[in-house]
Amino acid sequence: MLPFSTKITMSSSRLGLRLAVCLLNISEARRKYIVENVAKAALLETNGQKHPEVSVLNIFSDQEYNRSVITIAASVAELGNSILAACLEAFQSIDMEVQEGIHPCLGAVDLIPIYPLSGIGVEECGAVARTYTVTSSVKTTRIRKF
Repeated sequence: MLPFSTKITMSSSRLGLRLAVCLLNISEARRKYIVENVAKAALLETNGQKHPEVSVLNIFSDQEYNRSVITIAASVAELGNSILAACLEAFQSIDMEVQEGIHPCLGAVDLIPIYPLSGIGVEECGAVARTYTVTSSVKTTRIRKF
């Protein structure tokens, strides 16, 4: 038996998990159902079932800016597909012709930063980002890559 002062921790990298997170910025906050639908799209597989390797950790919405940040965490292998599904839902749901807010925006989705969490580096996150900027499903949406 371990003494009470012994702390057992196991990092996700020791478990072999390769995790990343995306802080998806969308140009909507006032219509909660749209924000929730975008988040839900990130969570679901193509068959409509919840993906076991994807989680929405947080949704922050600012009513004045009319902007939300959806924090999506997933295995690096699944994160790109989750981001793509969320982006497509945002493109279909957010009408930029009528969107108003004090924050300048480039489009329905205007920032898609990807950060490493465990077992991967920034370079691999960049590779995920580059892969999805050229995906045929996204080509018609005018995504700008910087």
